[in-house]
Amino acid sequence: MKIAIIPKDERDNGFVRALRSKGVEVTIIAQNFISAKFDDELKWTYFNKKRNFTYVAQHIEKYRKGKEIDIIDYDLMFLRYNEILNEKDKFIFDTIEMLENEGMNVINPTDGIRISKDKYLGYYYLRKAGISIPETYVSNDEMHTYFQILNSKGENKKNKNDRFVFKPMSGKGGIGIVITKEKSTAGDILSMFALNNKVAIFQKFIKNKGDMRIIVVGDEVIGGIWRIAGRGINKNGISTGGKAVAFKVSDELKEISVKATKALKCKISGVDIIKDKENNGYRVLEVNCSPAFDRFQKATKIDVYKKVSDYLIKECKR
Repeated sequence: MKIAIIPKDERDNGFVRALRSKGVEVTIIAQNFISAKFDDELKWTYFNKKRNFTYVAQHIEKYRKGKEIDIIDYDLMFLRYNEILNEKDKFIFDTIEMLENEGMNVINPTDGIRISKDKYLGYYYLRKAGISIPETYVSNDEMHTYFQILNSKGENKKNKNDRFVFKPMSGKGGIGIVITKEKSTAGDILSMFALNNKVAIFQKFIKNKGDMRIIVVGDEVIGGIWRIAGRGINKNGISTGGKAVAFKVSDELKEISVKATKALKCKISGVDIIKDKENNGYRVLEVNCSPAFDRFQKATKIDVYKKVSDYLIKECKR
């Protein structure tokens, strides 16, 4: 059994160790060493480098004699990398999409990564699946968004503490998310989005003492953590200083999490959910197609690398 991994960062070595301990042949695919040849046949190869080449001219023999691996020969591609920041990134995702079309099993599928990384598109698919999300307004016309804020109920005495949440269409780790109570500040935030050619997603703030991150692997929920904001911070994410506390995931939350994961065409995800006490229900904040697992593992004592590796092996045999 052969599995290729395009990693997110060095922490993904945990998957390599877990898979190799089960006798799986694992190759880490570095993003810059993939090639394609379209001739009488279609071929995608990976140059199995032993080191990074600072000066290619000094290592020409390594290229001449280097081993190229046919990527399509792998039983499964585990795609953890999810950023499309430039044309080299786009080349990777174009390549993986072609391999999917050739019959390769890719987890997460490129469709899942594309949809979940685009919050605007993601919210659409969640609502189409009947999944509750925070009240959301999106426009590429900042003035329309600003008038939504002006017409909101924040000036009513009962809602004087209402807050406004702004999110970029794409982002990670809470970067770019701004929460404010001031309508004038909201206008300034929209101006900053516009100046940087960004589209702001405007949402109603849901009062909370934390939110939940629930990990889904295939059709199974393996566990969940409460994410509680650090002192003086109004974002609950772990990457912004939040605290992680394990909890037992209810059947209702399991159903929501699996349904949200499938709605965004993912197979492995971290689903962020918040309790909306005002409306007595749960709302999905986001589906993360490539969540980090270190703080989750520490809080829950669950070996995520083993759980995911078992699932990948099962998918290879399917």
